[in-house]
Amino acid sequence: MIHRLLFARGPQQCVLAPTPSLQERPFWKAMCKPIAIFIGLIFVGTTLPQRVLGEYRDFEHRPLQPGAIAVSKPGHYSRPGATYQLTQDVSSVTSPISLGKDVTLDLNGFTISYAKGQYEHVPNYGFENGLESWDLTKAPGAKIESTATVKPFIGSHILRLPAGQEIVSPYITLPVANRSYYAMCGVLSNQMRVTLQVEDEHGLPVKLLPKLGESARDVHSITDNPTLGGGFVLAHLHRIPRGKYRIRVKAETDCLIDEVDIRPALDVGISIVEQRQASCDAYKQVNDGMGVPCAFFDYESSKPPARTPVTGTGIITIRNGIIRSGFEGIRSWAIQSTAQGVMVILENVKIVAAGINTNAMQVPKARIRDCRFDIDTPFIINRHTLSDSPVSLTKADGSEVSQSEFIGGQGCLAIVGNGAKVHDNLFVNRQTVTNHYSIMLGNSDNVEINHNRFEPEIGSGVTVFRSRHTQIHHNFFRILAANANCEYTNEEYSTNAIRLTDYNDKPNAPRGAWGNRIHHNRFEIVGKHYLNYSGFKSIASAVFCSVGAGSNFIYENEISVKHQDPDSPSVACAFYIGASDNGGEWYDNQISTNVPAFWIGNFYGRASNAKIYRNTIIKTDSAPADFKPFRLGYGRHTATNIEFQDNRFEGCEFGVQSDAEGNSFSCK
Repeated sequence: MIHRLLFARGPQQCVLAPTPSLQERPFWKAMCKPIAIFIGLIFVGTTLPQRVLGEYRDFEHRPLQPGAIAVSKPGHYSRPGATYQLTQDVSSVTSPISLGKDVTLDLNGFTISYAKGQYEHVPNYGFENGLESWDLTKAPGAKIESTATVKPFIGSHILRLPAGQEIVSPYITLPVANRSYYAMCGVLSNQMRVTLQVEDEHGLPVKLLPKLGESARDVHSITDNPTLGGGFVLAHLHRIPRGKYRIRVKAETDCLIDEVDIRPALDVGISIVEQRQASCDAYKQVNDGMGVPCAFFDYESSKPPARTPVTGTGIITIRNGIIRSGFEGIRSWAIQSTAQGVMVILENVKIVAAGINTNAMQVPKARIRDCRFDIDTPFIINRHTLSDSPVSLTKADGSEVSQSEFIGGQGCLAIVGNGAKVHDNLFVNRQTVTNHYSIMLGNSDNVEINHNRFEPEIGSGVTVFRSRHTQIHHNFFRILAANANCEYTNEEYSTNAIRLTDYNDKPNAPRGAWGNRIHHNRFEIVGKHYLNYSGFKSIASAVFCSVGAGSNFIYENEISVKHQDPDSPSVACAFYIGASDNGGEWYDNQISTNVPAFWIGNFYGRASNAKIYRNTIIKTDSAPADFKPFRLGYGRHTATNIEFQDNRFEGCEFGVQSDAEGNSFSCK
């Protein structure tokens, strides 16, 4: 039976009345006109155009075009107004190409490869072959553990190393002198601390760059812990000769470690240099991404590859080819720009890269079309650095990203800036760390995200962080609850199509999240309960709201929620509202579900001041017998001043599962 709710006396009384016909509902009124137009066009023999996602297409090599300048080797190319055209593949053991402004680089179907040299990994650097190759003379308690049952990281195995014990790798050859390498060690908790030391072929410690706050005195070891969420501790080798080196790791506390290696670092395929953004006394920024970003560390500050900095406004166009990393390094980019006034236009380019913090493109602003970004980065140094995404637009005013494919990466696209447009793209996130959504929007206004497909292998869709007047509409999201990650292993962890958050900021906070509109999207949300980590509870939702500064509006979306294990402690819902004193307005949505459609006041925190009206909630066949469409509160996290008005129900009636004392709501 279908019902709607009418106002009745008393804050918690709900009176049921017949529902209007479909034609009387606001959603169907809005749909009648376009449906009629569509039918009319069919009858007159015309069909509406269909949106087709663009993609990179292989480009056949062409002879040198009239007026173009041939490029056959690494170098700096900067003649204003020039078109440069590759005549063969170009590669370098470090960073091959730099560009000036107002140029076009036609890759002409060829490939630019960076960090392509005779680099080596430390044998068995990820402990996938147990303790093979490692010197354990000073580590009698070293023990291999399983990531499937102890703590997730990379691969199937991690190493448990007791405090005070030390492992030593075999020697490997570092083939290129006078460049940056990172000696790296994955550490699975910010409560775990290690010391790294690198030794030359004579067993002598190598000088390392100092950490932030240390003097330029000789430093031969780095003692550190990762940030919250686990990550990497690094020792930065710089200006060392070619030769054989090994890494030594000592546990200062009981530790779980992984991925112990020495890798080429800070390479760039195509450089656009206004300024170098690193120095020896900024090691900590290079290490974990906090503060000043890292760019062009290995370029001498007085002589960047452009000789004269790329300043002022301009345009650089790169098109028709492939940019590829030549080795699984660490902290590198296919394209990087610090030229704040330069718009980078990327057309029909494929970028393929692998490594730790190995990404495709970091530029202030860009127009991207018909590109493919295929990025394999299984973990990152510091998950708090949201700009460490495959494509990062750091001053995105006027940027547009369209008809492109984002495959893999820790997140896919990060945007800071106003007025950007993102449409007609495919996002296939491969997120193993917290908060690295397919699109990460931060401190931005008037961004539009529409007609995209979000189908993560692992992870979430869009996060709207401290941003205003974003429009997210006519997108498709398919979200499966993720298993535990390194940070959230024995507790709750959420996977969401969209996250709205200012972390419950004060009302009217200027950097809050308010005025955002999420509408006319289609969501498929699948909940799942995982059993391999004790105490772990997955959460999957279409929209997760934790906002205090002002109202957001979520309306006319179509949502399917299917929990594979509805009686388990894990959670799935359409709308998850917690740590949110301004719960927003939710109306004219249609939700088919076998679990409560809304959970207001939940694991994440209390919630209040939400208006929920004219939604249609359809109970599906797999729902438990005690199904209720709404869930309010959890323990001390209450839901207060919640307003239900004129909602409709199919297969069920209005009902609330209350899991906290002190909830308050009204029905109108």
